[in-house]
Amino acid sequence: MTVKIAQYKGKSLTSRLIKFITRGQYSHTSIILGSGRIVEAWQGSNSVRVIRTLSDGHKPGTPVDIYSVRMSSEQERLFTEYVEAQIGKKYDYWGIVGFLLRRDLQRSENSFCSEIFAAGCEFAKVGLLNNLLPSQTSPSMITRSPITKLIERRIV
Repeated sequence: MTVKIAQYKGKSLTSRLIKFITRGQYSHTSIILGSGRIVEAWQGSNSVRVIRTLSDGHKPGTPVDIYSVRMSSEQERLFTEYVEAQIGKKYDYWGIVGFLLRRDLQRSENSFCSEIFAAGCEFAKVGLLNNLLPSQTSPSMITRSPITKLIERRIV
């Protein structure tokens, strides 16, 4: 079982705003579980959802970088358990506001895209980034972690 993440370089106004505010190249994170299941928190659906392909809901021509994530098999099991438990939960609008204000306004029952990944790492005791709350983790910050490795570039 292997965990991967898809890091989107979105083109929409919202995506460009996220990249500007976070000073990063990525606007969105999807999680690709070892089973091939793709999970993401998507503002457009107001939920954490499972998608069939990396292009579902994204503008055609969006660049996506795929990263592998280094974890032990037990960490992968715990990470997957956490991520799958988030499916169907609501999108974390307060978490986004808190991110912008640099305050933790995250609601435990809700998540945004990179927050799910960071919280899953925390749950599985995977060191992503030192002393950074999941609710303060942007998509671009994830790729600065030593546990992530770029393995593929795509256009969806």
